[in-house]
Amino acid sequence: MSLIKELFFPTPVYYIDLEESGALNQFLKTRIYSWRDRDQHGIVRSNVKQVGAWHSETTMNNRIEFKLFVDKVTEQINAVYKDQLYSDKHEAFCMNMWANINPQHGYNRSHIHPGALWSGAYYVNTPIDCGRIVFLDPRPESQMLVIDKQDKSTTGPEQWAEVFHQAIAGRLVLFPSWLRHEVEPNITSIPSPEGDRVSISFNYGQRLKKQKTNKD
Repeated sequence: MSLIKELFFPTPVYYIDLEESGALNQFLKTRIYSWRDRDQHGIVRSNVKQVGAWHSETTMNNRIEFKLFVDKVTEQINAVYKDQLYSDKHEAFCMNMWANINPQHGYNRSHIHPGALWSGAYYVNTPIDCGRIVFLDPRPESQMLVIDKQDKSTTGPEQWAEVFHQAIAGRLVLFPSWLRHEVEPNITSIPSPEGDRVSISFNYGQRLKKQKTNKD
């Protein structure tokens, strides 16, 4: 009998490259920069404002001009919930959504998204060397001892302490809200605005579906 390996505590991360993202991103970029022009201070969360990282108010999901985009994200979140075997008596709903602009040297500190179920990022503008999103092993106890391995290039994902996910324009990345993550500094040599790393982040929850009545 051979040794059997089981992986009991996986952390699912989903991604998809949206179709026709070029036109979508141009639409989003125009409106995000217009939003920043009207509110240059923005708010401070994980973004490092001292180096110019801008974070919008978290009301993007309630703004009519972004409804088409919210619907696209919700469609993919619903696919995640189905794959995770969540109750079909419930539905996904967007709790909040916001835009991020990271110019040269801009980055986001390590953080989680308390109070949400699933979170994600969508990439609108990603110049070369604009910074990757980094997911960190959520099991701190697993790092109590560093192990010497024969060949690091052959290790499986279950042995990684951190995962670097490339920022690609048009890509949507979805992950559990409790998964700690951060964004590397934007070290592109391209000046703003072409060199800005522009992304959209969001949080989703789960709620009971509304029951239809005879009046509906």
